[in-house]
Amino acid sequence: NLSTRSGDNVGQEHYDAIRSDSNEENWAFFAYDYASKKAIDLSGSGSGDINEFFDHVKEQRGGFGFCRVETGDEESRRAKFFLLAWVPESGSNKLPIMVKGNMSVHKAAFKEIFRDFNSEFTFGSAEELDAEGVMSTIIKAGGANYMGQQA
Repeated sequence: NLSTRSGDNVGQEHYDAIRSDSNEENWAFFAYDYASKKAIDLSGSGSGDINEFFDHVKEQRGGFGFCRVETGDEESRRAKFFLLAWVPESGSNKLPIMVKGNMSVHKAAFKEIFRDFNSEFTFGSAEELDAEGVMSTIIKAGGANYMGQQA
């Protein structure tokens, strides 16, 4: 619960696993319970790539996710991390207005656990969950690109 901070250990475990080079977990997503308007629980995690993460997010209620991707070139691969706020604007998982209002406050609490990341995104439609576009943004945010690094 992002309001009471109960269950923070679950988020911390996933954060540590995703940040670890010796663990296969690459992503985790925490979705709201719309009835309570405040409770948020792990809806899934995985060891797949950004496309697996986005496929999971598309089917979820609003919430927050954290994902690990790799960038670089033939000489050097680097882990990068991004935070995602999923605010579905339509369909069966459309975010209720009261939950949407709570998200900005809850995002700050989420960032206290998932604190180190290279990029942050807020998306409201499945079309915005574009792996190629997100990777391009992450690479650009990394600064100099001498070797034409790619995802």
